[in-house]
Amino acid sequence: MPDHDLPPAIRALDDRAWLDLLLKSLVSRDVAGATFPAFPDAETQRRFVGADGPSTLHEAFSFYTLLKDRAAALGQPLSDGRAFLDFGCGWGRFLRFFWKDVGAEALHGCDVWPQAIDLCRDLGVPGNLDRLYHWGRLPYADASMDIVMSYSVFTHLPEAPHRHWVAEIARVLRPGGIFALTLEPRRFLDFVEALPEGATGWEGDLRRHAARIPALRGQFDAGDIAFLPSGAEGDFASALYGDAAVPLAFIERHWSDWFTIRDYVDDPGRFFQAVLVVQRK
Repeated sequence: MPDHDLPPAIRALDDRAWLDLLLKSLVSRDVAGATFPAFPDAETQRRFVGADGPSTLHEAFSFYTLLKDRAAALGQPLSDGRAFLDFGCGWGRFLRFFWKDVGAEALHGCDVWPQAIDLCRDLGVPGNLDRLYHWGRLPYADASMDIVMSYSVFTHLPEAPHRHWVAEIARVLRPGGIFALTLEPRRFLDFVEALPEGATGWEGDLRRHAARIPALRGQFDAGDIAFLPSGAEGDFASALYGDAAVPLAFIERHWSDWFTIRDYVDDPGRFFQAVLVVQRK
């Protein structure tokens, strides 16, 4: 296990210099006087995030810097001791980034897939790691978090678990706290419709829904989640997991008791998914 207290000189680095150290940690865990967490093998990285190696860190860096900028502008700058949660932390890609800003003690990661938590522990990912259970509660006290993020999680949830988990996130966020996440926008449905016959892997799973796209577009335009079930089993059964395009109208209708929308970025030149930033009332 690495020493989870980063040296002050590293914690004082600007974000670009921090990215450079994380990129170096792909090659060696010992960088600039600190021991960094290991990385999973390339296949495991791709299974979680669709890429591996430096590209996974460059993609994460774009979201990391956007969240930091928005949080600071909204009066919640990331700083030492500010409680931070990565909801759906996977193999700990983002926990590595925010380690510098809030410190290991204030860093929290959780995931409903137990193998993800085991993997983070095996890799030496910093922070407090917790397993979630479907339809359970987040293992944190009311109003105990300052910042929550969720990258490519609500992009996979049908309406019932979506509404369950957003209520839990609202419960654990302090008033004024920030929640930043990604959502599949309307263009995701265009992407599915345009997939070629013979597509394989994740794209092949999506391709079988192509004939449903006009109906799903209608659902989206009516303000409802357009959900494409995966047809899998266990933790990935269709009642729990698939692919979901979520319109802002749905957010406005179902999140407004808890959150104020602060930013929505739907720019494929920056992010494959759209980014939503909301603030706890």
